[in-house]
Amino acid sequence: MMSGYFIHYESVKGTTHQIIRKRHSSYPVIFTLLLKGKNMNIQQINSGLAITDFLASQGFRPAYTRGADWWYISPIRPTERTPSFKVSTRLNRWYDHGAGEGGKLFDLALRLCGNGQVKETIRLLSEGFFFSQANPFPRKQPDHLPNLPAIRRDTVQKENAHLPGTSSGIRVLETQPLRRGSELAAYLRGRGIRHGTASAYCREVRFALGEREHRAVGFANRSGGYELRNAWFKGSSSPKDITFLDKGGKTVCVLEGFLDFLSLLELKHQVQPSTNFIILNSVALAGRSLELLDRHKEIYLFLDRDEAGRRLTERLLQSHTKAIDASSFYQSHQDVNDYLAARKQRAKRQRRGPGL
Repeated sequence: MMSGYFIHYESVKGTTHQIIRKRHSSYPVIFTLLLKGKNMNIQQINSGLAITDFLASQGFRPAYTRGADWWYISPIRPTERTPSFKVSTRLNRWYDHGAGEGGKLFDLALRLCGNGQVKETIRLLSEGFFFSQANPFPRKQPDHLPNLPAIRRDTVQKENAHLPGTSSGIRVLETQPLRRGSELAAYLRGRGIRHGTASAYCREVRFALGEREHRAVGFANRSGGYELRNAWFKGSSSPKDITFLDKGGKTVCVLEGFLDFLSLLELKHQVQPSTNFIILNSVALAGRSLELLDRHKEIYLFLDRDEAGRRLTERLLQSHTKAIDASSFYQSHQDVNDYLAARKQRAKRQRRGPGL
């Protein structure tokens, strides 16, 4: 047993759990969750493992601490000088101020060490890779280079500046037009989006995540980064930013994600041809859209119907007298894409007829 840890056993719903707790820590570090060999689930990972301990196991140390907040050089973006990655040890949550993203431990482990594969990340955490010295959790080398002289660090920053895919271990290798009949086109079709609608705005992106290569539907933001989606992966390359599509209109539609934007295009009666679009790519980036919003005479909000989306809608309605909540037609659904996919599924069942 490693120094500073002790074993005890807990029973949950009749199943015995073997727990390794870190002394003087409020979070249990689960080394082998089930004696029967079953994997942990994501909820157990998020509640049972401390983010600070996980970062330490990956070679990341805080630049400084301020009360319950630990600040790091970002492990998910290129080299930076000022620590902008915060971990709240009270909430066991992380937030990267430079990327405008945050989450729980599993979100971070998936990006740093799991090659984007949910089952593989769960397996590694469940089987004890987290604190195993003999068989360490596979990880990429830290992006920050604290021991290099300033001139070398500046050189590295310049070399990385033109690479859109250096965030969260993602490197964009190649982009090409979205191919009709491809798996990615089929993924979009399953979400109710036709190839003809998506191909005007999306690219097929080949990217590396860790040592593996993958392909995803890529949607560019205004800074050259890509939102990346396929049937199993949701992520983005750096730099993270909003997308503004200027069609010369005085009206703008605001959406949270690009699948919602494409879905709105499928629902052509909802928008005018000259309408502009702002795709936030994350509610955390909403502040970057304020200057653009001020340029328009009418603002239509098609944001998600979850808690974060409703809060943002209310803030924008209060701060912009020209803003209109346009989400009523999908009020019983999570977002525009969820509404579109459900509508197309209903139409498909009706075409098949009863009992088919």
